[in-house]
Amino acid sequence: MPRKRHLTIEEKRDWLAAIFRDEEGIYSQADKFKAMVEDTRLAELEAQQREAAEPPAHAIPPDILSHLPPPLNPADRG
Repeated sequence: MPRKRHLTIEEKRDWLAAIFRDEEGIYSQADKFKAMVEDTRLAELEAQQREAAEPPAHAIPPDILSHLPPPLNPADRG
């Protein structure tokens, strides 16, 4: 099986969390801050993808639309 070429957002966030939670002193405070900023950006991206995948809350189901009469002509509107 070929190896995946890119990490998923979840894998990236796990890696960034490990940097942010480092207690051994491997990473500097600046590195931790950068990891936190990048994690926040990825979390926003994830939220945007979830919102885009969901149908709008105000959408009218197609089966209801099929029962509506055709639109009126401008002359019929009176």
